[in-house]
Amino acid sequence: MLIAGTKDKMEHKNSVPILEKALDILEYIGSHPEPVSLPELQRGLGIPQASCYRIVTTLARRNWLEKRGGNRYDIAAGLAAVTAKTRFRLDRYKPLQPAMNHLANTAGFSAKLSVRDGEEFVNVCSAKIASAGAVIFSEPGFRAPLNDPASAGTIFLAAEPPEMQERLVWEANREKFHAQLRFFREHGYCFQPGSPKREADYHFDTLSLPVEREGRLLGVVSLLSLPGLLAEAPDAAVDRVRPLLGIIAEML
Repeated sequence: MLIAGTKDKMEHKNSVPILEKALDILEYIGSHPEPVSLPELQRGLGIPQASCYRIVTTLARRNWLEKRGGNRYDIAAGLAAVTAKTRFRLDRYKPLQPAMNHLANTAGFSAKLSVRDGEEFVNVCSAKIASAGAVIFSEPGFRAPLNDPASAGTIFLAAEPPEMQERLVWEANREKFHAQLRFFREHGYCFQPGSPKREADYHFDTLSLPVEREGRLLGVVSLLSLPGLLAEAPDAAVDRVRPLLGIIAEML
């Protein structure tokens, strides 16, 4: 039986160094809002100049990177096409429908599952039940930005380092976001109350929980109700749903 340290060493020994460097470059550029220059890559990743140039040139030839003004590079459409199979195809989430239906019926409220896509999150599966009232919410495929975080957005942003949170959240929304983040850290879920008023930003209660596997955030399940229904006993709803999140996680 291999201990964790031995296994890690073997996996590292069997890796391909030049491929590791190429992946480091893609991740580095992908995590920056602006295009990145070769000197920045060399300094930030510690990759020799010649190796960095060859890797970037190869990735650009394959349309995974594209050259911008000022000899800077950014992610290109070719890479998006490769990742589209796992990130953008809604049909891959259809097998989750029975599990989401069971979760909604167990909770007693309509539910949806959202996944992160860059600076947005996408509803990929919805489960509606009549007993939750006439709740109208987004259908699969609906996208929302992270810059105005509510319950689900706060959980996705909680997985980011503080500097990324500050970049993604609009300045006008940061005080509200940090209050929501503190609540999430303390309770393990987020709650956004709704209001029946026409001018309200949110017209239904939303309670969101993280879907995780081995410490990695895979998505967010949100329960939805008419204003005031979820607010009556949010902890009870959480207790009913939490045991089912592992099933959703294993299917993602």
